[in-house]
Amino acid sequence: MFSGIIENLSKIKNINIENQGMSLVLLIDPPCKLEIGTSVAVNGACLTLENIDNTSHFFYISSETLMKTNFKYFKEGYTVNVEYPLTLNKFISGHITTGHIDGNASIYSFSKREKTWELIIDLPDNVKKYIVSKGSICVDGVSLTVNSINDNRVSIMIIPHTYENTIIKYYKVGFHVNIEVDYIAKHLEKLK
Repeated sequence: MFSGIIENLSKIKNINIENQGMSLVLLIDPPCKLEIGTSVAVNGACLTLENIDNTSHFFYISSETLMKTNFKYFKEGYTVNVEYPLTLNKFISGHITTGHIDGNASIYSFSKREKTWELIIDLPDNVKKYIVSKGSICVDGVSLTVNSINDNRVSIMIIPHTYENTIIKYYKVGFHVNIEVDYIAKHLEKLK
């Protein structure tokens, strides 16, 4: 489990497409105290750490994860958001997330508004029903609050701290982002 609070920005050192999956090597510096087998959220997707060599951290991405995430657009040198798993002594400053990506969205617009930035994304139909105004949404692993909804477009305000400490500062119109909806909403739907 994660909270959507990004703890590290990491560079992609190497990508290797293998059959239908992908091997990914991230440079995580300074090296953190992670063990092989630990879950790590990369752009919001929960990945299992397979190996560590100094600052190089190795992950394998299955075909399902590759299909559901923006990982298919990754290139060597890209920067990604990294969050480490929750522990019992860690503040939950965002909202509870699982690292299970529900879909991709594209950035419709991204503009500065005085000290903040307005991010508008086009949601796919399969996730739109789980989004509510002033509710939580996870974009590339970042816990954010929905400002407003207009059809499939969701407006989110980005504060300076979030802008400076996540990959959001690199966003451009047309970029694809990973979306995880509030998992409580999905459970409520199943109870109907």
